[in-house]
Amino acid sequence: MNKQEEGLGIKIQEIKEISFSNKVNEELVENFDDEKVEIKLGYAVRGDFEKNTIIIGIIVHFNSLVKEKPKEFLKLETTTTFNISNFKDDDIRFIDGNKEIFINDELMYVFLNTAIGATRGMLAYKIASLPINICLPLFNMDDLIPKDKSNKKPNKKAKK
Repeated sequence: MNKQEEGLGIKIQEIKEISFSNKVNEELVENFDDEKVEIKLGYAVRGDFEKNTIIIGIIVHFNSLVKEKPKEFLKLETTTTFNISNFKDDDIRFIDGNKEIFINDELMYVFLNTAIGATRGMLAYKIASLPINICLPLFNMDDLIPKDKSNKKPNKKAKK
């Protein structure tokens, strides 16, 4: 008699580069100041109930702030696909087919931290030969993951 595995199962299924842009030029290298670099990170979450997958898309932009307006010099976009099993509605819920997905904060930390780490490693490999020293820093997950919207009041428009 086989014992059924219990508990949530998470496995990385695939890490993929979607796009990479490198606009590092001689002027940037000569004037490079890592204190004047703006790093923007965004993410998107998709899921597929039939395939038991969660896909975290990460996009990161590196902008130089040396001149009057920010100028992008590096951009990387990746996806990390996770295979999930034995999940409960308290952990993950696919809503209205695959149109919306709920992932509890604790699991979202795991998915997002892993996807950012995969992106960090891919970026390090891609820019290892550049004449500037830059990396994707650590991020505070509390700043990236919106808290439960049901506990928040609707946003009010800012007054001018």
